[in-house]
Order: sequence, then structure tokens, then C-alpha cells
Amino acid sequence: MRDYHPAADSCYCLKFRTASAEVTKYYDSVLAPCGVTVRQYSLLRYISEFGQCSVKELADRADLDRSTLSRSLKPLLHQGLVVDQKAAGERRSRLELSEAGERTLGQARRLWEEAQNSFMERLGRERLVQLDNVLDSVKELRP
Repeated sequence: MRDYHPAADSCYCLKFRTASAEVTKYYDSVLAPCGVTVRQYSLLRYISEFGQCSVKELADRADLDRSTLSRSLKPLLHQGLVVDQKAAGERRSRLELSEAGERTLGQARRLWEEAQNSFMERLGRERLVQLDNVLDSVKELRP
């Protein structure tokens, strides 16, 4: 294997951000018929897995700060896909999916699987395994 020498003006951060934005746009377009974004889809999935969870538990699971989570969660609450079942007088939220949320999650899951399969077809299994490995190793850069 020959030595790799990136161009002096090549910025890995910019390339990752650009690629991330393109992938997000693609998934958002595939999920559009459900009325949710890919981030909202992941929140619906996490809430479903928990059964019922607090905002903090959801933020930790989704690896999002509370303000970002709040912005993504607000439309789901407004659409009635997620409900807050906290008891009167309690401060801690207890989020769960409504029946509409369960239906939307089911529909979105099928569309998400189509997007996943499309990536598999376009990139091939070997390149996706490589991509998974690269993305997992990027997590190790955290301070």
C-alpha cells in the first residue's frame, strides 16, 4: 500500500460534515412521507425501546444535548406522536409513544430499511463494513 498524503487544503472535518449533511438529506427525503426526519425517527425508536423514559435518559441514549433534543422532540409532541405521561406535580417527564407514534414508527421503520438497503446496493457490503469501521474509530477521537 502506498503512503497517503492528503492535499494541503483537504479538511477531514469539512468532508465529514458535507457527507453527513448529504446522508441526512437522503434519509430525510426517504422518511418524508411519514412526516418525520431521520433524527426524529431515531428518537421514536429510542422511546419505543425504553417503553417510557425521561428526557435525560433519551438525551443520553441519543447522545444529544438537552436543547438539541428539545428542538427535535417538540414537533413529535405537537403532532401527538410522543406523549408526556408525567404525574401531576412531578418535574420529571415520562415520554412514551402514542398509538399514532407507534403507527408512524412502523411506517418509518419500513422506509428507513429501504434507505439502508439502498446504501448497501450503492456502496456494497465490503465498503459499508469499511465505513462502519472508520466511523467507529472516529468516536475514539472524543476528548
